[in-house]
Amino acid sequence: MPWPAERLFKRGILRFAVSPPPRFLYYLPMPPIVAFVAAGSNSGKTTLLEKVIPILTGRGLRVAVIKHAHERFDIDHPGKDSYRFTQAGAETVLVSSRRKMAMIRRVTDERPLSSLLPFVTDHDIVFIEGYKREAEWKIEVHREAAGRRPMSLDDPSFKALVTDGTYPVSIPTFHLDDAAGVADFILRSFGL
Repeated sequence: MPWPAERLFKRGILRFAVSPPPRFLYYLPMPPIVAFVAAGSNSGKTTLLEKVIPILTGRGLRVAVIKHAHERFDIDHPGKDSYRFTQAGAETVLVSSRRKMAMIRRVTDERPLSSLLPFVTDHDIVFIEGYKREAEWKIEVHREAAGRRPMSLDDPSFKALVTDGTYPVSIPTFHLDDAAGVADFILRSFGL
């Protein structure tokens, strides 16, 4: 049986680093991870995140976002050097400039959330859009026009509901337009 720290590392809760000589192994806690999830598309997750992110960055926090995408998406386009490298057979291409960096990597199956977290450990908070089955700290975003019942009515694992409706839930509820309230709730919840 692995040590408790090893189990936490495998779940993406701890990260390890090695110090300069003399070498010491030490761990650093992962930043808070908050998933914005919905029962379906067009619920307002991206729009809400677009409003919450500048509130938090305006308070000095470094924010990362991991978005779950459907099977067919591409950020690598014909004619670009990175595209030419992948077409030539490169499995991974890193593109870097003074202002941005991107990694394009071929994968044979969907990556679990825990395998993506090491890329964002140097941030103060990580937002996840999607990954509703893997995420532990979840906020449901629900739009009545979508015609679906909020998942948080039946699932006690949600921490809050953001909606344009009124529902009998025992968790904090925010209106879809209340990005400031959602941001304050997240900051209070994690002591940030």
